Amino acid sequence: MQADIEQIASRYSRLAEAFTHIPEGARHLQRLQDLNTSWQNMLCTNTPGHYVEVVVTEARSVVSANNTFDIIYAGGGLNVLNAAVMAQRYGLRVLIFDRFMVGAVHREWNISCEELQDLLDIGLLTADELASVTQREYSDGLVRFHAGGIKVSPADLHLKNVLNIAIDAEKLTALCVKKILAQPSGEGGPNVILHHTTFVHCSVQPVQGVTVDVIQASGELRSYRAQLLIDGMGATSPIACQLNSGRPFSLVCPTVGTVAHGYRNGCAPDEINPEIGEVLVSTEDARNGRQLIWEAFPGAGDQVAIYLFYYAETGSQIDLLQLFDDFFTLLPSYKGTSTVEIIKPVYGFIPAGYNISLPWQRKRKVLAYDHVLSLGDAAAFQSPLTFCGFGSYVRNLRRITTLLHQALKSNCLLAEDLNRIRASEAVPAVARAFSKFMIAKSGEPLWQVNETLNIFCRVLQDLGPQVTNDFFKDRVSWHDYTRIVLRTPRYYPRIYTLALKTLTPAEMLGWITAWFKLGLQSVQYRLHRSLRLFTQSVFGQKAAAILDRTFPHAGLHLAIWCESMEQVERGRHTGNKPSKRDMTSMVRERGLGHWLGGKWPHG
Repeated sequence: MQADIEQIASRYSRLAEAFTHIPEGARHLQRLQDLNTSWQNMLCTNTPGHYVEVVVTEARSVVSANNTFDIIYAGGGLNVLNAAVMAQRYGLRVLIFDRFMVGAVHREWNISCEELQDLLDIGLLTADELASVTQREYSDGLVRFHAGGIKVSPADLHLKNVLNIAIDAEKLTALCVKKILAQPSGEGGPNVILHHTTFVHCSVQPVQGVTVDVIQASGELRSYRAQLLIDGMGATSPIACQLNSGRPFSLVCPTVGTVAHGYRNGCAPDEINPEIGEVLVSTEDARNGRQLIWEAFPGAGDQVAIYLFYYAETGSQIDLLQLFDDFFTLLPSYKGTSTVEIIKPVYGFIPAGYNISLPWQRKRKVLAYDHVLSLGDAAAFQSPLTFCGFGSYVRNLRRITTLLHQALKSNCLLAEDLNRIRASEAVPAVARAFSKFMIAKSGEPLWQVNETLNIFCRVLQDLGPQVTNDFFKDRVSWHDYTRIVLRTPRYYPRIYTLALKTLTPAEMLGWITAWFKLGLQSVQYRLHRSLRLFTQSVFGQKAAAILDRTFPHAGLHLAIWCESMEQVERGRHTGNKPSKRDMTSMVRERGLGHWLGGKWPHG
């Protein structure tokens, strides 16, 4: 520990001082440096088209039955939730390995109560188990951007039921690991958890599946076989890098922070209100080309998780060590720290790579190779505004596990099939444009990001809490999203000029394409609802079963569509229909097209 601290102290003095006193500081510092180096090597020094091939198609010798599984999970963070569902609900034999500890996480998790319901509905947790991993529930969530230099009126945003539940991440993953190990042994043997095991290579045999080579903690090279390999190795996944020709992500949110106790409770800006989660807060204009943003989430007892992050393009130079040094330097200007004791650091790269492609481009973000699929941070379909990977993962957990089971059952494990099994893209794709406006750019005023985001908060204030709630949970409807876009120029006419500077022509066309696709999803949902009586009938279920047996690939594609529509259904809110007076004013204010758009279902 001492040698590492001395090496970084000359450049990152605040970081070095803090990690000297943090429990298990040496372990965290090593993991932080490893993560930082991996990111720099993979996404900063590499150029597109240059990557290491870690997945290849080649013949391999037979692996023993004891070392053969249904699914192998590379990476033991969020994907332990997926593995627990596949083992517990579908009785599959799984292996999970991680280069550190399976189930260990380096970020805390927040989510809404209604989203957690999916964990109950899918059978992963009981109500008592869910209560045991819940640390705190907030009555309000604050979004506030610095108003010091802006030329518009500031607008705070108060969120209800958005990221308002603090989850004990390590307790949840430990519970999932326990469930995995407790599953009865099948013919091939029990489920297996391997700590301190590093991924090396994956050989694909189209008939037999995959053979995965790993180095275990002892230094021994071992091989395991499965029908499917799930890549959950996060933002620095070499598999995701290979699948996307060296550049798997377009945006990234470098994040650092601490879980600590001893903050003063109160309602002052530098105090912690246990009833409020601070979702997005900036306290100054951009510095050094970065618009720094804070989050503060009270947890169990007097514990508080505080994060500092910013939005960036993946090609830019990013240094978690420098960001951590800034965190410890700037934290006293955000919250009083005179009596604070750090429990543990939190850190990571939260990547994003949405499928925003031009109409004539066939290539989209690639998630799959034959018998190999990326999920979680390796897939990088996060919430585009809050970059909440946990919320996105939970919202898509039922959809993904259901489709994985069908793909395994019908042996539809080629890349063209697996690549369709991904998180919902419709809303994140159109909302990605908002992420771009949160990136500080050279040549623009230092207050520009704060000014733009204050306008955004004002628009959401006007549209009401339900639209705001839907937007932050990646389920905003085509109609409401269009209202957000068209209402913004009313308060901020220069948004057109700013958009042309912020989005490249290709990104602008891609965004328009994504907007049309969101509308198409709404039309498809209307069709789905009209067919529901047939699809849920005995005759419809028998027809689907015949399709699965006769044309398994077509059956999987139909299931993917149905699961997408069911996910839209789960995300819909039931509101009051507008009165005739409301509809008349809507027509006058925004035109007939908007009134007709209101008739579309939520997407």
